[in-house]
Amino acid sequence: MLLKACKGCGRLIPQALTMCEQCEARQQSRHVTYNNTRRDPRAAEFYLSKEWRELRPVIMSVYEYVDIYALYVEHQLITLKDSDPIHHIIELEEDWEQRLNPLNLIPLSHRTHNTITALYKQSNASMKATQTQLRSLIDYHFKEAGGYEKVLCDRFLVAPPLFFGENSPRENQDTGE
Repeated sequence: MLLKACKGCGRLIPQALTMCEQCEARQQSRHVTYNNTRRDPRAAEFYLSKEWRELRPVIMSVYEYVDIYALYVEHQLITLKDSDPIHHIIELEEDWEQRLNPLNLIPLSHRTHNTITALYKQSNASMKATQTQLRSLIDYHFKEAGGYEKVLCDRFLVAPPLFFGENSPRENQDTGE
């Protein structure tokens, strides 16, 4: 059996695992503690919902499991895993109605998500600038892939009006790609 080091503690574990059982339990406990003590209860419930669990893999596939912030800003190709976060450009606390809007969601590596979170926390101006930058990255990425309608309709198998309503984060932009 091939062995490798546990990401949490360094113990030798089978290569198919990411962490040993103790580190995995500690990691899950950390998320449970965060959800129970710090995260808004409505947000915690949302992240466990069927609609979020169904949308999440679709968003990952729309971006082909690539962290486009790292790709276009840092010029690094980072292939994402299913466990990597999907960031709400307009956060849930800011606008609950954007929680399932695919144009408000961008998958990121943990490292990139930490960078974005730090930029959001710096100041309101920094958060707004970062949100604008993320939207421009999405615009650029989708234009390179054939346009919003092509990408989103191919993945979601629905008509564009669902995504381009008045609550779209693409306000004041032309939707005819």
